[in-house]
Amino acid sequence: MVSWSEGSYSSSSDSDISSPSVDSGRRFLGCAQKEGPKCGYVEWVDPEWPPQLKTTLGRLWDMYEDENKLRLSDNLANAEGNFKVLKEKEKMEKDLRFFKLDFAKMVADKEQALAQLGNTQIALSDLKKELQKKRTSDKSATNIHQVFRAKAEKDSKLMKQDLELMKQEREKQ
Repeated sequence: MVSWSEGSYSSSSDSDISSPSVDSGRRFLGCAQKEGPKCGYVEWVDPEWPPQLKTTLGRLWDMYEDENKLRLSDNLANAEGNFKVLKEKEKMEKDLRFFKLDFAKMVADKEQALAQLGNTQIALSDLKKELQKKRTSDKSATNIHQVFRAKAEKDSKLMKQDLELMKQEREKQ
């Protein structure tokens, strides 16, 4: 057991295991002081790894870190893509609201135009009826005028014939 200076003590388990590095998995003893600065003392319990194992562990940790960096950059790219998609979605929702308002206005305008068209058709129908009545009335008036004219012409012819007859009778007398 390691002797500790006053104010220092060992951890409850008296040993810890090294974190990810070329010494991964090696047990060690270290300063377990809870208050104040750590003394920085470390003593390895397990022997040092052979150089080939350290090299392999170093490569594995480098590959692991590279994979983590790649995953982080992929996550960042995905997050940026998601952000762009969300912004586009917000823009499309805003455009959709405007389109809905424009569509509602267009429908209201169309309904108003149809109502005006209906009113115009009713008025046109009424005018056609009035025009038909007027034509009928004009035809009647024309017919009456023609009848009177024809009668007047007939009367005029009759009067002329009577006048001719009278002249002829006067001449005979």
